[in-house]
Amino acid sequence: MEENRFGVCMICEQQKLGGIHIITAFICDDCNNEIVQTNVNDQKYPFFVRQMRKVLYTGNSKQYMN
Repeated sequence: MEENRFGVCMICEQQKLGGIHIITAFICDDCNNEIVQTNVNDQKYPFFVRQMRKVLYTGNSKQYMN
């Protein structure tokens, strides 16, 4: 996991400076902070889960998708 890079955030889909790379995905600091502070009962939680699943289904992982 690399920190403080520039990229298009997989959550908000905006170009941002500052964030983390997980596998091939970039998550900006703003979204990362919001994810960490979101309770599992919050309406936004399922959205974050769906967006994070994209990390698992990129590259070679696509073979495991239904």
